[in-house]
Amino acid sequence: MRTPRLRPVSSLAILGIALLGSGVATATPVRSIPGLESITFWERTGGAGPSASTFLVAGSELTIRLSDPLGAANHDISGASTEYYDVYYSDANGAFDLDGEYLSIEGVFLQGAPAGGGLNLAEIELNFSAAPGEFGNFVASFVALGDNAFPATVGRAIDGDLLTHTTMGNTAGSDQRLRVTLGFRSSSGEPPSDPIPEPATALLLALGVLGLASRGKRTNA
Repeated sequence: MRTPRLRPVSSLAILGIALLGSGVATATPVRSIPGLESITFWERTGGAGPSASTFLVAGSELTIRLSDPLGAANHDISGASTEYYDVYYSDANGAFDLDGEYLSIEGVFLQGAPAGGGLNLAEIELNFSAAPGEFGNFVASFVALGDNAFPATVGRAIDGDLLTHTTMGNTAGSDQRLRVTLGFRSSSGEPPSDPIPEPATALLLALGVLGLASRGKRTNA
């Protein structure tokens, strides 16, 4: 049979295909991964050692996305003053999805520069009943905001080192949340060739995927 000729595809489409290809063959909802018992979010406040917040697979922390505004009486994890986090199962774009193949951590932080930026994620770890823990293997998407954001640090969420962390900025004067969304080999499969999207194109990549499918805190850097 003659192989059909393919029309040229844009780099955006290629990246979208890479994201899709990372999970199509082995796509599994995170909460349905065999043997998974809990999930730990490792966060670093003030550049100190990592702080572990662990939630059961069926816990309400992961199965519900909290409504706005996040605050002292409405959060899953707290960090520094005015810093509050929400964690949940999601799709690659960070939208809540109970059967999503990704995990998202969103946050608010009301202190701009010269304070260091917020959402200081070291790693997200899957904890199994009879197997070693598993860290995320690629950044599916993220949101960095404010004058103390360092988007280039987002790769630290998948470097396997609990003593490094992301610095996503602040939400002062914004109605958005900071966010990091990670994929895992056990759920979304192998990472794309570039496991870290560019900050300016993160939303475009997400739209490309949808179209094809239808596709430190206190230590500034």
